Amino acid sequence: MSYKQREQVRIPVETLCSELVGEREHYGLIVDFAESGLKLQRPLRGRPKDCDGRIIQLEFEMPDVDEIVWAKGEVCFDQLWRGSLRTTGVRLVAAATRHLRMLRDYVIARDEARRRDEDLGFSLAWASHWAG
Repeated sequence: MSYKQREQVRIPVETLCSELVGEREHYGLIVDFAESGLKLQRPLRGRPKDCDGRIIQLEFEMPDVDEIVWAKGEVCFDQLWRGSLRTTGVRLVAAATRHLRMLRDYVIARDEARRRDEDLGFSLAWASHWAG
């Protein structure tokens, strides 16, 4: 992953994901989105024999939208953590154009909302608490 890509805004999310390797489906959790990729966490397991290297096939639901996304991504980093957890950064390289646009627009809108909240000096959590 290039330095420029690593500077992209990251939006925290929690959405389930399926990683398809050969004929097998493995489950994980997407923990953040960027305009061109995502970070995936899943249980540590051995590298499947039918894995073709750095390209993975993913299926996930866009948060706040009733839309399933199928995408191919390039593994940009892969970290192993204590407790048998694997974290993988994925740059999306192929998906439906509308899904790529939807991801980009989602990240931009969430980032703009976060910046507005910071400028106003409060978070939505506090606002909802005081609203009732």
